[in-house]
Amino acid sequence: MAKAATRKSKSTKKSARVSGRPTAAKKRAAKPARSAARKTAARKIDPLNRKQYGAVTPNLYVRDIRRAAEFYSSAFGFTVRGMMDTPQGVVHGELRLRDSTLMLSPESPAQNNLSAGSIGNTPATMYLLVDDVDKVFNRAVAAGARVTMPVSDMFWGDRAAQLTDPDGHKWMIATHKAEPTPAQMAEAMRRMSEQPAHASAAVAGAESEY
Repeated sequence: MAKAATRKSKSTKKSARVSGRPTAAKKRAAKPARSAARKTAARKIDPLNRKQYGAVTPNLYVRDIRRAAEFYSSAFGFTVRGMMDTPQGVVHGELRLRDSTLMLSPESPAQNNLSAGSIGNTPATMYLLVDDVDKVFNRAVAAGARVTMPVSDMFWGDRAAQLTDPDGHKWMIATHKAEPTPAQMAEAMRRMSEQPAHASAAVAGAESEY
């Protein structure tokens, strides 16, 4: 009788040990949660931040970020993505056009951060492709841009114009119209060299039948 009781006691302990282990169903139920947690932990920050920026993002120094943003929006079709406002004023702005971002920073003579207008010139030109260069050209001029080269057909196949914005930055706006061969471009450049010396190299020299 005592042996039977002992066997019963051992059986009960064994059952308790077995029941204490997670069942296969419980394991299966816990697995997706652990898998999701691992996926969350494995998600990494993109070091290139491709959702926000391309490979190169220009940053222009301007006298007034809000006013510059208004010009770029009305003239070229940019949209404002964000403004970093502080009690001292806007210290950073970001505009977006298709897949490109344009950063704006405030001019600061104390830090030697000057707009192109303050310097008096700029070695850089922003090349902006648009659907209708003639339409955008007229819109930009109405918004306050200064014309440095009227709309012309270029030997490389673009119809383009060059403007200077109110802060002195140069913009060449263009619409791709044709894809001339190297031989056709060489011929166009040959004709360019034959233009009269008094003709504007930026305008008459760049024109072609394209």
